[in-house]
Amino acid sequence: MSSTLSMALRGLDHGDKKILRTRFIAIMSKATPDYNENLHEIVDVLIETNFPCVHVIDHPIFILMRNTLVDIFQKPADEFHLLYRIGELFSRMADYVDDKNIHLFQQLFTDATIIQCLIRELSSVSLTSHDSLISGIGHLIDTYRKFQRFRPDIQDNVILSSLIMPIVNFVKSAEYKTSFLRLSAKQDEITSFQKLILVTCPKYIVSFWCKRQPDVARAAAEETLSRSSDILKYFLPTIDGWKESVIWCMFYMVWLCQYSSDDCLLVDYSVQHTKLLDYVLKIVQGKKLLYLESQDPTSGNLQKRASELLCYATLYIYATTFLPELCQKLKEYNITSILLRLTKANYSKTQFHAYRILAVVLSSDDIKQLANAAQITTVFIFYLKESINLTSTRSRLMNLLLNLKNLSQHDEIKAEFGRQVEGLSLLIQCATESQFDPEKVQLCALEIIMSLTFNNEVEAWLRQNNIFVQYLQTLTSTSNAPYLQKVAGGILWRLYGKTEHEFQYDVMISYCHKDKHICHRIHEALNADKFRVWIDREEMHGSMMEVMADAIKQSRCVLICMSDNYYLSPYCQAEAKYAFEKRRCLIPIRVQSGYKADGWLAFITTCLKYVDFTKMDFDTAYTQVVSEIRHSKAGWKNSSVILSPSKMSEAPAMREGGLESTVASLQKRVELIDSGIERIHDSLNWIMKAMARVKMANEDPPLIEHKQTTLPSKQ
Repeated sequence: MSSTLSMALRGLDHGDKKILRTRFIAIMSKATPDYNENLHEIVDVLIETNFPCVHVIDHPIFILMRNTLVDIFQKPADEFHLLYRIGELFSRMADYVDDKNIHLFQQLFTDATIIQCLIRELSSVSLTSHDSLISGIGHLIDTYRKFQRFRPDIQDNVILSSLIMPIVNFVKSAEYKTSFLRLSAKQDEITSFQKLILVTCPKYIVSFWCKRQPDVARAAAEETLSRSSDILKYFLPTIDGWKESVIWCMFYMVWLCQYSSDDCLLVDYSVQHTKLLDYVLKIVQGKKLLYLESQDPTSGNLQKRASELLCYATLYIYATTFLPELCQKLKEYNITSILLRLTKANYSKTQFHAYRILAVVLSSDDIKQLANAAQITTVFIFYLKESINLTSTRSRLMNLLLNLKNLSQHDEIKAEFGRQVEGLSLLIQCATESQFDPEKVQLCALEIIMSLTFNNEVEAWLRQNNIFVQYLQTLTSTSNAPYLQKVAGGILWRLYGKTEHEFQYDVMISYCHKDKHICHRIHEALNADKFRVWIDREEMHGSMMEVMADAIKQSRCVLICMSDNYYLSPYCQAEAKYAFEKRRCLIPIRVQSGYKADGWLAFITTCLKYVDFTKMDFDTAYTQVVSEIRHSKAGWKNSSVILSPSKMSEAPAMREGGLESTVASLQKRVELIDSGIERIHDSLNWIMKAMARVKMANEDPPLIEHKQTTLPSKQ
């Protein structure tokens, strides 16, 4: 290439795009017709000057470069340097892809011949291949990743999508583990082959999110999960000595594991995920990684790599919470202190993932002890707003709502939503706008709102939102989606319902339909024994909450079928709390193995004896249930009536003057219980004996069963 042509390219002003384009075309017209003898120098100059090639991407010189790559793949090693430089130039060009020029990138790179060359090279490249060839392949794969990123419609292209499975198969090969284990914990740099197989190709896989993504994730999971455990087992003893190269490769390995952890893969590879989770939990406790993450993230690549690794390790841990047994495992590990430290990370995404795990694993007692319930709510509201406004984050929006459904069970979070009403507005937006999926977004948002109505401030705020109330009323009468009608009716009932009726049933079964197998069996047995039973077997919709309220008021006792599903259901919460308020005899039964009541459910049932259907055979447990029902059926005297402190004024009035002071004393004691100050077991026993000696006008007062000595207290 003549020095005049080189100097002309170097001297171009990059400021005005139109002038730049005109002058570039003029300069290139002076080159030899086929450019071949000048191609090396043209590529070098364009790279060295950081020339904005994206503005002239449709120039014939770039088509020549692409076709030259195909020729080079067939030539001796002395041509591989040009392949490497063209690949580097293309990768730099792809950094500037946008919606305006994406069609030009597609025209240039959607070429079956160059794709086939890459596929062929991936099947044969090895540690002994020429470094320039390996690096050139890496740059080209990076080019294809960059211009397809966040564009699933382009990833679905038949020609372009043909590249993904050869890349997956390359990463699944034995060379991956071999290359990883050849890394030294103190190794500062990685070889070109290690970078290709441990960084570039995994990065391409995890950016693939088109229709074939589930198949790709499953194919990657087959080898990724088990060998990742082996690799972590090998490297974790030296975690505080990891150099940047190890941290960088670990980051992409953990990201691959997270990519292979959707709901189906968690179940199908539960053994591998269970083992892997133990190792990833050790990553987020690495002292050096946590120290590096706490430093200025702009201070160097080492800090950046550490932050990225901790971020995706935290995201992987969050992904495992969707498998019940792993979620339970996390609760047993008591990782709250670790997660709280991660909520203060420099990376906002790491904070977010840590809060999402906390939303799942924290108990009500944990929430009460935290000083940052307001901060948790603020973070979720921030990401809720961001996810609503970005169409590319719809899957995150759905997961975010699931997290909020967990969090909204806690009184402290309910109270925060009563104060941070922007969150309520965002939930209403999710529930009412047609852009959102009715079942995955609208339904979940409405269920969260229903849970929040158990807070007085939220309830009052919603009552004043006439537009939303009108929307709910319309939904209950015109919606074609029964599940939306059901929750809309539930919210309206919470806001405006609650009237009185009389007994008609011996027992009502309050349960979550996800636990219907055991609950329906109990129902059938009770029917066979001639009990009058109310149960919703068909998942009622529409005015369901009014029917439920009537059923509770017409039932002498209520079976509370406890499980995680029951606790998370706003309908079940409404039923249980309403039965508690109406002082029905509550009979808690455990229908999920190992379940321990938490939050509002623990408050309602803490002083009651559970009937555990998961530890006893069905007949034994059922016999205990029948005994409790008959206890209540025998009348007031031997019943298990629970007095709600907030409803003491509704109790029958005592007419004997001698007991007036006793009643006043009891009411004062109840106020103390409300404040969580003390228990009143001894006083209640004495009062029961006194009441038994008093003749009442027309009726006997209800007795509190003395064998259940601990009344619920509010913290």
